[in-house]
Amino acid sequence: MDYIIKTDKGKFRKENQDNASIAFLGDWSLAVLCDGMGGHFGGSLCSQKTIDYLFKYFYERFNKDINFDDKKAINKWFNNALSYVKKSLKKIVEDNKDYEDMGTTLTAALVFNLNKEAYIFNIGDSRTYAYNGLLHQITTDQNLLHQLVKIKNVDIESAKLLPDANKLVSCLGPKKTMKCDSFLLKSDEKVKYLLLTSDGVHDYIDKPNIEQILQDKKLDLESKCTKLIKIAKTNMSKDNLTVLLLEF
Repeated sequence: MDYIIKTDKGKFRKENQDNASIAFLGDWSLAVLCDGMGGHFGGSLCSQKTIDYLFKYFYERFNKDINFDDKKAINKWFNNALSYVKKSLKKIVEDNKDYEDMGTTLTAALVFNLNKEAYIFNIGDSRTYAYNGLLHQITTDQNLLHQLVKIKNVDIESAKLLPDANKLVSCLGPKKTMKCDSFLLKSDEKVKYLLLTSDGVHDYIDKPNIEQILQDKKLDLESKCTKLIKIAKTNMSKDNLTVLLLEF
């Protein structure tokens, strides 16, 4: 299994608050992308520490011999991991109150490498896509726009006009409201790539363009990631840009 991570501060931000990494344990991999909340003090710290704490819990508390099909146990483990992360972030705040409003998104893929299967977890509006010849958005953005469309049946074009349409309704932080969605990708879905992105990428490059780049056999993994970021920047992305591309 190969992977590439690319990140870029972007044209308009003074600091890169995105972080992404991947950890390996036995036949399992845990790929994570976090986008620290822009405008919030400590966004970069929160995104980096979230990954650090999550990987620590993965190495120390994940049963690498667990059955992939034991959905209940795996989801319970991940929720326990999030509780550990949140508790650890709160300890940072105890030492420095300036960080109490920090927060981050999180999108993660827990991959069983032997069967090319994965559990996808998501908090906020970073995304995980799966590509199997066609591109599929696996995660659902946890923002006001999606909430209005799904729960209150507001027309999507009308919802997009609202000034707070992209405001998060869920994120991870010491004092943030958090809801973790989970999804399952089985081997019969024949996934070739998993793509994790921050909103500085996917808000500025449409789905057909992403799909075309992943389909291009002339581009290696690094070139695909570089092109995704380049197009988003050309389209005037106003945020940090990060992609994690994993090939089965």
